[in-house]
Amino acid sequence: MINQTSNISLNVQRHHNTLVLSMKPSGRPSSEDFQKLSAMIDRAVYAIHSQDVALLVDLSELTSVSTKSAWNELLHGLKIGPEFKRIAVYGHNRWHNVMISGLSWLISPNLKVFRHKQEATDWVMLT
Repeated sequence: MINQTSNISLNVQRHHNTLVLSMKPSGRPSSEDFQKLSAMIDRAVYAIHSQDVALLVDLSELTSVSTKSAWNELLHGLKIGPEFKRIAVYGHNRWHNVMISGLSWLISPNLKVFRHKQEATDWVMLT
């Protein structure tokens, strides 16, 4: 299942017993894009009953995020983060990676930041 806003795509698939959500924002997503994304994630996590849920976030095409959007996503992450068995984030922007690493202790103890997509994918798919 693939859902998309104008600047964010969300793909939901099964890998063994794990429900894997793959999120990819691009450009400069608006606050409305993130609100729609939050609703899509909530539907996927809570409507499809799965004991193990993982999230793979691809930041490779993200150019910027407004302060309001970042704050709203942090609040949503605090709410839903514990639902995920693993959260893997990868991207090429050092600033994004440092910021997310710093916030990982708030969102989920199983959040890791990677520089390469394959490493992130392999880690999030571990069963």
